[in-house]
Amino acid sequence: MSDRRRPPVKKSDEILENVFSGHREALIDGHENGKRYLLNFLDKFNSIPNAVKFFIYDLLANDAYQVDDLVLCRQAVDRAGEYLEEARVKNTRELTAYLPALRFIERGISITVKAGEYEAALSFCDLAIENGLGKAYAAKRASIEKML
Repeated sequence: MSDRRRPPVKKSDEILENVFSGHREALIDGHENGKRYLLNFLDKFNSIPNAVKFFIYDLLANDAYQVDDLVLCRQAVDRAGEYLEEARVKNTRELTAYLPALRFIERGISITVKAGEYEAALSFCDLAIENGLGKAYAAKRASIEKML
């Protein structure tokens, strides 16, 4: 038998820190570069914890929106929503600190309103309110309700 070493397994918070630092560096050259970094990260690593995927898709939703890639933005918004609960359970501390900078809800509201999907936009507002993101989302909700 050989003494083969297994590669070290990174913890979720270590992977998350790698994502944040790499994304910050990529953003120096703009949102297109940030988007490319995140897509490459998702493609390159097979075993990204779902809790970390939430943060990746949240950042991706913003980068895609900023470069008018609304199809990718919508996909990233949907995926971030799928992984939100996992992030809440597994990365509670990181998510709590990150909530003020949360992007996918705002981007989701924007693209659904533009598409005339007002019920979906209201759902995003409700999600923001449930997560304690402030009175601004209650005001947005009221504004969207007037569009119905």
